[in-house]
Amino acid sequence: MEAEAEVGCSKGAIDSSNIGFKLLKKCGWKEGTGLGASEQGRLEPIETRVKNNKRGLGADRKNKMPEVQKDPPNPKVNEAKKSAKRANLVTKRLRKLQEEEKRMQEKEFERAFFREFWPDNV
Repeated sequence: MEAEAEVGCSKGAIDSSNIGFKLLKKCGWKEGTGLGASEQGRLEPIETRVKNNKRGLGADRKNKMPEVQKDPPNPKVNEAKKSAKRANLVTKRLRKLQEEEKRMQEKEFERAFFREFWPDNV
């Protein structure tokens, strides 16, 4: 507990050996004044803690979502959904077959066209 307090928490002004203190001094900060254009900011550093887990910030609070009450399974509705899915799959397959048939007809038409005008090439 003491090691954590030593490393993670700072409850007062920082001393002059601290790297942050030195950086602030180089930027024109004067000891005992707040940060900001009109020196209205904090006088002491923000209290910190060492975070040992891999969860995000604020994850230690467990906000559980309210459970949504599900309807009991209805076999008739499930069967209707399954049959609708099957019908949809069949429709997709038919559409693909029709598109393929149309492509084949267009290719055949193109071949016949070339045969009619350039019979030596085919």
